[in-house]
Amino acid sequence: MKMTKMKKVFVTCLAGIMVMATVAGCGKFDAAGYVTACLDLLTKGETEQYMKLTDRTKEQAEQDYEDNIDSMMEGMGEVGLSDELTENYRTLYKDIYKKAKYTVTGAEKMKDKDGYTVTVEVEQMTGLFDGLEDEVTNRVMEEMANLTPDTTEDEINELVFQTMYDVLQERVDAISYNDPQTVTVEVLGEDGVYSITDDGYTDLDDALIDTAGM
Repeated sequence: MKMTKMKKVFVTCLAGIMVMATVAGCGKFDAAGYVTACLDLLTKGETEQYMKLTDRTKEQAEQDYEDNIDSMMEGMGEVGLSDELTENYRTLYKDIYKKAKYTVTGAEKMKDKDGYTVTVEVEQMTGLFDGLEDEVTNRVMEEMANLTPDTTEDEINELVFQTMYDVLQERVDAISYNDPQTVTVEVLGEDGVYSITDDGYTDLDDALIDTAGM
């Protein structure tokens, strides 16, 4: 069993979809609300505030959410799983991110450029990946004893990832959270159009889920 392949699949990410908020005329930009709306959309699929602040239609907002999940699923395409198991993992990603806990606590306008510094308090999800490799390996080894000599490599691969899915599914409802940590992200503007930086999305994603143990 190649655990490096498993690790590659579970590199989580907020894709940082380049959806921008536009400020019309002399209107004041709600940077804190914008970051909250983006997080709510990308982690929970909530569209209402996101649509208001980005002028996206409901269909576009829902597609942005699905596109973000697609980016997380890219590694699955290289593994060669069955359609059913691939779809199960897609649902698992959604279920995990819906448990994200965060609060946008403030926004401060930058003095040296057109932008805002936004602070987000995140309670990092933990426990999903602790000891995952050992548990999956042990379960797979038990199953391997029952396999026939004509079992194909693809079938073994499916067994490995089905086992990992089963373990993670068991852990989703038992997710715990680390103490709150503060993440600072930049929302930069150009000609009244604002967006979260790529580094900001990366920092938020790193803070949301503890991947130690993978």
